[in-house]
Amino acid sequence: MLKLMVLAALFLTGCAAPQFAATVSVRHNLASSPAAQRFAFERNASQVQSLAQRDFEEDVSAELMRKGYVYEPNMSAADWLVRLQYQVDGGKTITTQEPIWGTVGFSTYYRRVSTANGVVLVPYTRTENGIVGSRPVSDTVYNRQLSLDILDRKDLAAGRFAKLFEGKAVNRSSDDAIEPAVPWLIRAIFEQFPGISGSTREVKIILPEQ
Repeated sequence: MLKLMVLAALFLTGCAAPQFAATVSVRHNLASSPAAQRFAFERNASQVQSLAQRDFEEDVSAELMRKGYVYEPNMSAADWLVRLQYQVDGGKTITTQEPIWGTVGFSTYYRRVSTANGVVLVPYTRTENGIVGSRPVSDTVYNRQLSLDILDRKDLAAGRFAKLFEGKAVNRSSDDAIEPAVPWLIRAIFEQFPGISGSTREVKIILPEQ
């Protein structure tokens, strides 16, 4: 039962359209109507030669440019530096109780039957089903997380406090594969960018049908 609930957090099947669900938290001091600031990406050693990182940075760039910001490939010429990181945790085992269905009793009803001697009542018995117990069910749930930080480059270089925006999007899933989730985590952060500082919200994105 829990596995079905966890899978539903990523893909809701059935009559409803499939969805990607994420919890988004943000803090920032950005203006709601941004100036055309120039941004570049700051990468750590493990990200410099990562093709996946470059692909995801393109997704972030597209979102920022839609908001009115300007991509600058040269870090030294940028106003802002963007840090993008993603990870999945080791998973947590959660145990719940699954109901066991069975026979809980019997009921009797009567039917009128016509015979040569007249109408008689014939008894019939039927079983009544219900929950007769429970059993433990264990599943592993993973937190797939993306963090997005924006810093003022000049303040950072001068050793001053430089953070302008910090956002985090988390998706809970029974799947520990992180890369398929990253584009949707990016979408979730930018759905209301920059959003209300200090807020946490639930985001559901309709996924394209397979």
